[in-house]
Amino acid sequence: MDFLVSLLERMSLWAWWALAGLFLIGEVLTGTTFLLWPAAAAFLTGFLALEILGTSWPVQLSVFAILTLVLVWIGDRWVRPAINRGGESGLNDRSARMIGQRVRVVSDFVTGRGRVHFDDTEWAAETQDGSDPLAGSQVVVDGIRGVVLIVHSAGK
Repeated sequence: MDFLVSLLERMSLWAWWALAGLFLIGEVLTGTTFLLWPAAAAFLTGFLALEILGTSWPVQLSVFAILTLVLVWIGDRWVRPAINRGGESGLNDRSARMIGQRVRVVSDFVTGRGRVHFDDTEWAAETQDGSDPLAGSQVVVDGIRGVVLIVHSAGK
């Protein structure tokens, strides 16, 4: 126990920042955003450890604990939903990005099935209403079922 108290008494700016670095390494390895908040709390607590302020280790430890709790709550309440909502942009979800896009028909549809061109790829496509768009016309992507695009006529 004396060793732990001795260690805590010697906590300086650099020790807190080293602890913050360890939390950040853990965050990079897990990618959960949970360890980001204790890292930020350790970084901020490091400023209290400056010799100029002369703050004792129980105060530093208390500030670290309170900051961690507050930052975890803020992160879980506002930051994590904002990060998860970032998926709505379709940045890493090509199929979500395709919905609502106009695509060019590359071969005539027969009984509601044909092929369309999106970006650099040809896709199998189906119309829900069984219409048969002609090659060269534009259709709009309504959804994706497996590797088949569900489309409807674009209309002018």
